[in-house]
Amino acid sequence: MSSPPRPPKERPPADDPAPVEPLPSPDGIPDGTEAEAATAPRYGTGTSRQMRRSQVRGSALLVVGRIVTLLLTTATQVVIVRVLTQSDFGAFSYALALAAAGRTLLSLGQGRLLSRFMAKYEEHQDYDRMFGAVLLAVGTIVVTSLVGLGLFLSFPDQLLNTADPATVQVVLILLLLAPLEALDQVFINIFAVFSAPGAIFFRKYLFTPGLRLAVVVALALTGASVEFLAIGYVAAGLVGLVVSLGVLVRVLRERGLLEKLRPRRLRVPFKAVFSFSTPLLTGELLQLSLVVGGVLVLGYYQSAEEVATYRAVFNPSRLNTAVLGAFVPLFLPLAARLFERRDIDGLRAAYWHTGALVAVLTFPVFALTGPLAHDLTLLLFGPRYSESALVLALLSIGYYFNTALGFNAYTLQVCARLRFLVGVNVSVAVLNIGLSILLVPRYGAVAVAIANLAALVVQNVLNQWALRSSIRTGFIDRSCLRCYLAIVACAATLWVFQWTLRPGLLVGLVAATAASLVVLVVGRRAIELEENFPELGRVPVLRWLLR
Repeated sequence: MSSPPRPPKERPPADDPAPVEPLPSPDGIPDGTEAEAATAPRYGTGTSRQMRRSQVRGSALLVVGRIVTLLLTTATQVVIVRVLTQSDFGAFSYALALAAAGRTLLSLGQGRLLSRFMAKYEEHQDYDRMFGAVLLAVGTIVVTSLVGLGLFLSFPDQLLNTADPATVQVVLILLLLAPLEALDQVFINIFAVFSAPGAIFFRKYLFTPGLRLAVVVALALTGASVEFLAIGYVAAGLVGLVVSLGVLVRVLRERGLLEKLRPRRLRVPFKAVFSFSTPLLTGELLQLSLVVGGVLVLGYYQSAEEVATYRAVFNPSRLNTAVLGAFVPLFLPLAARLFERRDIDGLRAAYWHTGALVAVLTFPVFALTGPLAHDLTLLLFGPRYSESALVLALLSIGYYFNTALGFNAYTLQVCARLRFLVGVNVSVAVLNIGLSILLVPRYGAVAVAIANLAALVVQNVLNQWALRSSIRTGFIDRSCLRCYLAIVACAATLWVFQWTLRPGLLVGLVAATAASLVVLVVGRRAIELEENFPELGRVPVLRWLLR
């Protein structure tokens, strides 16, 4: 493998950062002592260890936000499944999946990469290009949205492969949600670069999920149609976008960046952004194949009820990526800054310690959705969705494997391993769709779960192999080896316990809690728990566990 390209040489080394004015901790979480808080550097400055600690503590707030969101989203999902008929729920899920696909395509790959370029330009104090990158992302979404929506409204029957008029109507409504969510992703990336986890917490993890839950409650109380639900989701997205704009103005004013926004001097980095983002569109297409591809194949060969069997447990299985998703917004600009400084050792340490922390924090979710999948499915959705239990277990294995190996795709993006990523993304997407087409006619929803599991495992094994030369690491870093061995051992033990004894949900929860504590205690040094969160040492029980 070829080594990553070297950034400009004029950047100072990581151990000799530019002097900065001491500021309070930007993550909103109090440090262990007042003196420590008083000397905390501004986010994006300091040594790699200081930046990593700031990123981890800021991401901790986002993890709390993800938990709140997941509770709200799960409650919303349960109400929708119980209120709508199975056919209506299948139509709504199909339309929502298409809206998610549209959100990914409309930004042409810039949505997830915006924070990478903004961090790079801020590191060089090139504010004209930094704001130009934002303008380019927004403009791209506006143009592609107008084109895409125009095509769907002009040729709905040709572009939607379904004979159900109700499904077509719901799809056409929810397609309006795609550009709103694409623009929302732009705001989230801006908040991440400017170290505003509180803004991300409020806007992404509290406000919009709360609005959607309110719409679903209104649906249940009024007995309205599935079209009412679709319109409510679009309205919630529009209100959320307006709120994001107001929050952005406040964040820019607080950080003194409004005065650096000079519209007449903006420099839009077309070549730099599109030469980087265009190849990585294959990554977005891979995600589409995982989220939407199997559903489309399933809808073509099977009934709406079979689609419902799959989609009912899809969101619970994706809970295994919740912590990972909470860490990504702040990890990506951190990785970009370290790469710009040529601090590969710091990047490697940030990758593994953050990845191990995500794996440990996600283990309780995997224990619940994997080994306890049967009992959880019956509890959430009732006996008519009992066939979804195997789907949930298979999906959970794949998504937890993806989470446990951390941020390999994002790190390879930062290291500019574009050609390798394109090859992996295309190959894995073909594998996923191919397996779905081959197996769905016979096995239905279970086949889609098997295809997703295979795709996620292959993708992460290949990416992890490529990291060896990019950040000079092994498949598993020695500092985290005990942590990952504990995860494997505890997961296997818990699964055998559930399969052989069938103890029920209550006893299973106790066993899952015990296994999660073992993983936490064994992995505490790998995740630098006491260093990142010294406050835990003042809690009596935790102080004893973390010795």
